[in-house]
This record gives sequence, structure tokens and C-alpha cells, in this order.
Amino acid sequence: MELRQLEYFCAVSSLENFTKAAHFLHVSQPSVTKAIQALEAELNLLLFDRSQKHISLTEAGQVFLLHAKKILQDVQTAQLSVEKFKSPNGGVLKFGMPPMVESYIFPNIFMKFQAANPNILLDLQECNDSFSVNEKLDGDFLDFGIVFMRIGENLANSLKLCNSEYYLCVPPNHKLARKEKISFDELKNEKFIVQPTGTVQHFITMKRSTEAGFIPDILLNTSQLKTIKELVSGGVAVSMLPKFVITDSPKFKSVPIDPPVRFKIVLAWNRLKELSPPGTKFLDFFNDFLQSQEVTS
Repeated sequence: MELRQLEYFCAVSSLENFTKAAHFLHVSQPSVTKAIQALEAELNLLLFDRSQKHISLTEAGQVFLLHAKKILQDVQTAQLSVEKFKSPNGGVLKFGMPPMVESYIFPNIFMKFQAANPNILLDLQECNDSFSVNEKLDGDFLDFGIVFMRIGENLANSLKLCNSEYYLCVPPNHKLARKEKISFDELKNEKFIVQPTGTVQHFITMKRSTEAGFIPDILLNTSQLKTIKELVSGGVAVSMLPKFVITDSPKFKSVPIDPPVRFKIVLAWNRLKELSPPGTKFLDFFNDFLQSQEVTS
């Protein structure tokens, strides 16, 4: 069985016509016909019903199509995965990160890296949360990921970028806006906007609320920063946001939490997968960047 046969089979299945498939593939119609016939002979099955004006898949052909598409997709994925090894001076690095990170944490790092390595393209992909980033890293869909972690958590395959802290965000006229610090004991009657399950923010909100003796009244689960800010500003609910995203938000008041809710932001990668030359370049750059103390701890 050859990949060419699978490609021809999928094209004929989609277009329901040998001539159209041949035109699409830029080959002769007899070449397509022979390839399909050879495939059917090898499988000892008819994949197409040719009794009607328009050919159609047999039941066996429908099942085989699912596998053929997956095989071709896997081949394409494999080709893309090794493409980055062709040149140490060029290629693509795929980064995954939860919302809020791309705009606030990494622009300076990315700009400096690309200035020094203009032939390496950085492909930034926003994921729902840190858990999703780690899943994609494990599945080899990403080269690097930016994740939030609780203080005390550790990953062998990570480098800490910085520590940060969550503040409670409330409308300017809220009764808690005048306080210097807020404890979770004071939030029993509040409505919350919480990020999705799997995020550090969600975990800490649930943990602190439980320790304070109540289950939070969650109005909305979302990772969309603009939505959170607008709803808090409008007095709909309160929410915890990282300190680095609230410095430019005059529409609501941010107050430290007592005791502080701290977390860290790390660069992670999959140690079970060999880094490509561009990946090694970025990791070396990132280490130098950290040592230059251009980020806060």
C-alpha cells in the first residue's frame, strides 16, 4: 500500500469522480484508476460503487476513508515536526500560553529574540489554561509553553520567569474598595468571576473560599481578560487578577489579598522530546535573558 494510493483514494472519495480527481491531482485519469484498482485488489474489497452515474463509497470504503485520512494527516504532522531540524538558523517555534500572558509578559522577550534570530518564526498560540498548555506539550504539538504554577509546585522541564501575585478587583464604589487588604472571610456574600477549572486562579479561589467556610457564588467562568474587567467595572461581580494586568485599569479598584495569593510563571518544554536547533537557541537565549535580570522575581 502506497501513500500515493491513499491520496488518490481520498481525492476520488471527495470529488466522486475519477476524472475530476485526476485533474485536481494533476495526473492522468488512467493513473488514478489503476491506483484505486491496485488498492482494492490489495484489500480484496470494493471501495467504490461504480454502478451509478456518480460513484460512491461502499460501506467498506467509508470505513477505509477514515483510516486513510488519519494516515495522511499523521504523515503531514510528521513532516512538519521534522521540518524545524533542517536548518539551525531558521525554522518555526510553537509557543502555547494561557490568556493574559501574550500581551503582558512576553512581548519584550519575543522582540529581543527575533531581533537576534530573524529567520526563526515564533508561532504564538493562546490556550484556555496552563493545563491545556501542558497537554499540548506532552502531545508534541508545542515546542515551549508558558504556564502559571502555584508556589511550591515544580516541573523538571521548566525555568521560572517571575513570581507574581493575585489582587482582588472590585468596582470603585464597592465597600471593599476602601480597604488596604481583603481576606476571603469578607467575600462570603460576593459574586465571583472565576477562570476555568484547571487554572491556578480557579484552584486558589476554591481553596481560599473553602478555608473561609463558604462555597463561592460563581457568576461566570471565563479567561477573557476584557470580559472580566468590564464586568468587575460594572459592579456585576468581583474577581482575582494578576498584578501585572491591572496596572492600566482605572475603572476598578485592585486590593491586595490577606494572606497574599502568590504564583509563578514558568517556561516549560517536554524533556522527552529532543529540542530542535531553533529550540536550543531559544532556551540559551532565555537563560541569558533571566541572568540579565530584565524580569522581576
